[in-house]
Amino acid sequence: MALSWISAPMGQQSRTVERELARMASGAHGVVTRAELLGAGISAKEVRQRLETGALIAVVPGVYRVGHTAPSSEARYLAAVLACGEGALLSGRAAAHLWGLLKGPAPAPEVTAPTERRVRGVKTRRARRASREGTNWRGIPVTTPARTLVDLAVVIDAAELARACHEAGVRHHTTPKHVEAVLARCPNAPGAGRLRAVLRGDVHVTLSKLESRFLDCFARPICRCR
Repeated sequence: MALSWISAPMGQQSRTVERELARMASGAHGVVTRAELLGAGISAKEVRQRLETGALIAVVPGVYRVGHTAPSSEARYLAAVLACGEGALLSGRAAAHLWGLLKGPAPAPEVTAPTERRVRGVKTRRARRASREGTNWRGIPVTTPARTLVDLAVVIDAAELARACHEAGVRHHTTPKHVEAVLARCPNAPGAGRLRAVLRGDVHVTLSKLESRFLDCFARPICRCR
């Protein structure tokens, strides 16, 4: 549908474009794509002008953050997914961070897509049926917690994986049955043996540095001085 601002006076047209940008970015972590802007009737020239003034900020090629919105890991992750096209999912360490399974600073974006993609600043991998292992969390297409654990199993150590499994169970009610369902679809998944060892309880979960110090002290012999 053509927008009425196209024939409006220049100042009014500019204000209308800004309102449209704000509307499009609301609920999407302040992120819009070039295709969405052009589809809404905002011209390529208007997009370029706003990139020059900072009203739009390029996050990855073809995906922008509306300038008045604060940067966030969610905006960065959503931009990466949008740049990788339909069916793409946030995955790996980035997905684990979004789900709250890994602590610390937000990792760089990782995306799994059904077709080969190369996006600057984004680690990508191809999986033809990626979408069946996906869901939506905080407005971002992402691998399910169970699938995220399968992907993590090959890139983090056993203790960290055990903590991630614990968090998935507590935060998202992920069970060994959910994980086994993913492994059944991916029988050759690297790290499957380590993940199953964690699910069997063969790896102790240390929840915090405080608990780690407590367990260390608890294990020490008690000196009974007379």
